[in-house]
Amino acid sequence: METKSKKILLFSLPYIVIFFVITILLNYQLINHATIITSDAWVHFNRFYDSSMQLKTGNLSYFQTNYGFNHSGRIFNALYGPLFAYLNGLLLLICKNWFTFQIVIDYIVMMIAGIGMYYLGRKVKVNQVIALLLATIYLQFGITVGILRFNWMSWGAAIAPFVMIQAVNMIEDKARPIHWLILAILMSTLAQIHLLSTVILAVTLIPFFIYCVVISKNKKQIFIDLGKALLLTLLLTANIWGAFLLLYPTNMISLPRIFDLNESALHVSRFISLHEYISYSILALIIFQVIYIAFNFKKSKINTISTIVALVFLVVSSRIFPWTFIQQIFPKLGASFQFPYRLMVGAYPLLLMSVGISLNQLVKKYHEVAKYYTIFALMLILLHNFSFNLTSIYRNTNNFIDEEQVVEMNNYCMITVDKEDIKSSARYSNDGKLFELVSHVEPDYLPVKKHHVSNSYYLRGVMKQNYKYHYQVDGNKLILTWNSKDSKNIYLPVVMYHQSRLIVNGNNVSDCRKNVINQPLIKTKKGLNKATLQFITPIWFKILLVITIISWLALAGYGIKRLIDLKDKKKFNEQNE
Repeated sequence: METKSKKILLFSLPYIVIFFVITILLNYQLINHATIITSDAWVHFNRFYDSSMQLKTGNLSYFQTNYGFNHSGRIFNALYGPLFAYLNGLLLLICKNWFTFQIVIDYIVMMIAGIGMYYLGRKVKVNQVIALLLATIYLQFGITVGILRFNWMSWGAAIAPFVMIQAVNMIEDKARPIHWLILAILMSTLAQIHLLSTVILAVTLIPFFIYCVVISKNKKQIFIDLGKALLLTLLLTANIWGAFLLLYPTNMISLPRIFDLNESALHVSRFISLHEYISYSILALIIFQVIYIAFNFKKSKINTISTIVALVFLVVSSRIFPWTFIQQIFPKLGASFQFPYRLMVGAYPLLLMSVGISLNQLVKKYHEVAKYYTIFALMLILLHNFSFNLTSIYRNTNNFIDEEQVVEMNNYCMITVDKEDIKSSARYSNDGKLFELVSHVEPDYLPVKKHHVSNSYYLRGVMKQNYKYHYQVDGNKLILTWNSKDSKNIYLPVVMYHQSRLIVNGNNVSDCRKNVINQPLIKTKKGLNKATLQFITPIWFKILLVITIISWLALAGYGIKRLIDLKDKKKFNEQNE
């Protein structure tokens, strides 16, 4: 019995350590019940609030946003992690307030990231202690730690180590380098969360795929397995590419805000280890790996290839690369791509994995002395980057506590005078009151007549006008009612896509004149007026959505069947021992 308990403890220890590190990091925020309201958090809160209200009321609307984003009817979730948005909406209902919801998401993302990095280390046979230390370091820098400010690409960083395990399979599994089922599941899951991360990780896998094709004696099987992975991914993500096919050919969709690519490219910082910043300790780790590989490139193929791939991405994502020149040639990249540091989403796990392999080789060569020096060095790197994030958590929490600050947004449009109302709403509710107390404009996915429309159009036309209207939702229809003293022309505080249908006082006015953000200009009548906005979804997209849902359900059923079969097999083996 004691031996079994010991085995369970040893098995659980890495997860306990990762959970403990996350708890220490979030401790100050937890004690003060602080909700970090950044621009990213405001956007995601809005879209998940819309999903939660759809689930709560049964008024499902896949495309048109009827509850969030100022009841504007704009599209967001359909183009940004659609199915996952509904899961988050359900989680928000369970959590009952924004603070709990944010903390639960922080834990989930960081636990997945830490466990994934630990598994990746163990996949290449890195010592357990070294693998665990590298996993905890992974939680302290780059893209992963961005979840503390609710940056959604952190989900990409969380799943990336599991994807990079497939890169290892491509190098080391000679019999079946493409594990097509798990690869399709990982990429499809990530596509339902953060599509850009999926694209970057797919690009990161290309060098490994090329290598396995070149050295393989069974190239036909590789391409068959790749075909299976692509086909299953197409089925599991049919709703995503279907939405793009529906909207982009018939609408001009606004690009996000423009950023200076060179400013958001990787560079070294003394006091920050987040997103585009690399701390001195992480840089030292990279330099160590480069020097080690330069003298030991023949020792391990996976180490050498992974290091080279990661270094290429590191250079391209950094200020070494001529991003200023590139942005001059392709100015739209400043809005569509925005941040070159994003290219590191798959490269960071590869770098840490490679460092783990190198350190493992040194420990084997120099035994106990090297082991203690290695653990000590990794502990210093962990503490160095941990201190940055702890400082950041303290600062953000204190800003929330501060009666004059509360939110972490510099570009909000409207904010209530009494900041205590924001605190109370964030701590104790999950309703739409928070968005009435503090408002923010993001241009993403708005239907426009020209790209890079000023936010002032949305601010003046939607946000500052919607208080004049009463809103109701019936199924996927958004209903606006208001009283008018006389008959006049007004712009309704909603936006319309090519597929939108607008009924005003019983008349179809979908072809009415619209402004630059496609707000409809309509004529009111004296007295009570009623307008109904609805997104008309074509039958072919509904078929794609059904295919997606059935594919996920079939996959879940297959997984449950496999677990039952494995359990029965284990039970049979135990009975016949």
